[in-house]
Amino acid sequence: MTALNYDYFDQFKEQSLALKLLRSPHFSLLASFFHRAFIQSNQRSVPYQQLVALLDQHLFEIAELHGDERYPKSAKAYLDDWVNSRGGYLRKYLPQHNDEPECDLLPDVEKALRYLEEMQGRQFVGTESRLKLLLEMINSLVEGSSTDQSSRLLALQQRKTELEQQIIAVELGQDAGFSNTQIRERLFLLADVSRQLLGDFRQVEANFRSLDKQTRKTISLNGGHKGEVLDQVFSHQDVIEASDEGQSFSSFFELLMTPQLRDGMRKNLQALLTQDQAKELLQRDSLLSHLYKYLLEAGNKVNQTRQQITDQLRRYIQEQSQDNRRILELIREFEAKAHAYQARVHQSNIKTAQTPFCSIAGWHADIEPVFSRQLYQPNQSESFSQTDVNPNGAADVDLTALFALSHIDERQLERNILTCLQQSCGQVTLAEIVGQYPLQYGLEELVTYLKIACEGDVHADINEQQLQTIAWLAASESGDEIGAVGDETTPTRTIKTTTALWRRVQLPTVTFLRSNN
Repeated sequence: MTALNYDYFDQFKEQSLALKLLRSPHFSLLASFFHRAFIQSNQRSVPYQQLVALLDQHLFEIAELHGDERYPKSAKAYLDDWVNSRGGYLRKYLPQHNDEPECDLLPDVEKALRYLEEMQGRQFVGTESRLKLLLEMINSLVEGSSTDQSSRLLALQQRKTELEQQIIAVELGQDAGFSNTQIRERLFLLADVSRQLLGDFRQVEANFRSLDKQTRKTISLNGGHKGEVLDQVFSHQDVIEASDEGQSFSSFFELLMTPQLRDGMRKNLQALLTQDQAKELLQRDSLLSHLYKYLLEAGNKVNQTRQQITDQLRRYIQEQSQDNRRILELIREFEAKAHAYQARVHQSNIKTAQTPFCSIAGWHADIEPVFSRQLYQPNQSESFSQTDVNPNGAADVDLTALFALSHIDERQLERNILTCLQQSCGQVTLAEIVGQYPLQYGLEELVTYLKIACEGDVHADINEQQLQTIAWLAASESGDEIGAVGDETTPTRTIKTTTALWRRVQLPTVTFLRSNN
């Protein structure tokens, strides 16, 4: 047990979730809602959407009495704050074989609510039953821990004698049983023990997760090669099952599932709840009427969690022994840094945002102040002068290249094709058309014929297996100066000669066909 000194309480004051709940400005809302949704209804976990609906109804009831301004946010917003915030009050998780998340109270929150229940006081405080229970536990512990066979036999003989005396008293009608006060005292004790047992299941489940987390942390920090990891596989494979809480819970669940105990417990509870004192207790607390059901649900949930954690831990340890050594080494280094960072923050007792987790060298943020930007400048419209710069003079621009641009009349080429089709027997090749109508603009005109064959209204067949040669006569300028024209008033112009030049091209045979229309 940790020493309850000044340093412990000083750290406990900052880290305790129960104290955080008690000091919260929304304490009234938190405590009343959690007690109604989980403690009063004996619910282990509640589906998320159902919990939102319950909180919405709870907020509506508060708003009717105290107004809407006290809690202005929505039920979902409050619930997300209690789940997502660091050190939240609820644990949100996705159960197995279910797509809807569920929420459960954390153990410290339940302890705070139980403390508030204890602060109300009790109408009846029994001492006799507790003393007898204490004596029975002491005797049972002494008998079970003793290694002396003679002393154990003597204790069993005494119990046998007491049982025989009780049997004789019942046969003679001398045993009056418990008085009404004793029955009430034991009923209250039974309810308290049952409620405490149900509450302990949350702590058992949390301890299982803490044990799993600690084992993973140990494996991550130790590192090691495949052989060392395999040693940890065999040493930690059943770490959950071998723990004290794991063994105790296994015995509890095995005992709870025994048919004789199950049937006997149900039968005895039904007989007990028919008594007047039990009916009076059930009016205030219905726990005993569904005790076995609550124990079975809580035990089954913890058992599923234990099995799930055990399987995940076994799978996690086995993954450490795979051959992806470099990847696993990087993962272990990252996990070790995360654990060291957590321990550093915990020891220094500072906020997480004040201590960076890691940094990457060479990266920096580009700072662009607002005042480093230029001011906005509106667009200026262009204005043209209406005066002629040189109204009497000639332009000093050579427009020869502009007028030398050729223009292909596609309609004229189609007429050439139709004329050739009328003169032929219904089909004509591109070479025959060029032979009858020589190309005036060279390759550009030839490409226009091909465009008509592919996209025009005239049907055409292109045979890529058979090639045809098309030639045309092109003019080429030479640089030979044949003379100068001009006189005293006319500028001299140089005249260049032109020579004939044949050009040839090979392309698939294109045959134009006459349309049936």
